[in-house]
Amino acid sequence: MTTIIDRRTRRSELVTTTTAEEFSADHLLRLLKGDVFAVRVTGLVDAVALDGLRERLVGRDDHGPLATDPQFRRIGQAFSETRDGAESTYFDHAAGHRRDLRARAAPYPYPSDTVRILLDEAWPSGATLLSWHSRKFFVGVARYQQAGVDLEPHTDNLHRNLPDDDLGIRRQLSVNVYLDVPDAGGELEIWDAYPSEDDYRGLSGERVWGIDRADVGEPALTVRPTIGDAIFIDPRRVHAVAPSADRPRVTVGVFIGVRGGDEPLAVWS
Repeated sequence: MTTIIDRRTRRSELVTTTTAEEFSADHLLRLLKGDVFAVRVTGLVDAVALDGLRERLVGRDDHGPLATDPQFRRIGQAFSETRDGAESTYFDHAAGHRRDLRARAAPYPYPSDTVRILLDEAWPSGATLLSWHSRKFFVGVARYQQAGVDLEPHTDNLHRNLPDDDLGIRRQLSVNVYLDVPDAGGELEIWDAYPSEDDYRGLSGERVWGIDRADVGEPALTVRPTIGDAIFIDPRRVHAVAPSADRPRVTVGVFIGVRGGDEPLAVWS
């Protein structure tokens, strides 16, 4: 894959670090414009809540397999797991998944709710839960990337991640909140590449999903997450997560849909 990053650009300039108090719409706009590859919000989950959430969510073994690739484990269900005709089942369970994860996190806020409040207060028109035909999406899938599992290079795309209907969303961002990170491995890797959907399918070939690491070269940016932080990216860029060498990497993931500056953001999983 061709890398066009200006070698004079220092890698430290490709990630912006801020706090929840300083986070603003400008951070999202910088991602959308491609000025930075990642925005890290340090300490999104405060120390007391982080201890409580880790006690409740880290080390669990009651997570289920991802429908599209059983080597990945999760609590909740992502819309991208659905197949034609199964959308109704996803929406039938969406509210139950939201309630279940909030109950597991209680009395602490579930991180996807914390993200939604952060976005609502930062974006001029706020942020809402995405809905389709008056049915609300689930948001905040808890992901358990087991030791040795490689989340290989891939992209996320609106046309793969949402129903076919035009929901008015023009761009997609994503954010993960980190509840546990292995001592070795688990780094977020980002390439300076936005393959078209046709190019991505060509690179994937006969694979179920993703791209062989041998076909993309070295990432332009590697970020080691810290527990309690949130990291926003533009998932149209090729990105991956290095395999953990010791224990599961535990995150809460949220997609963010952007319609326009004068319309609310929409969140889902």
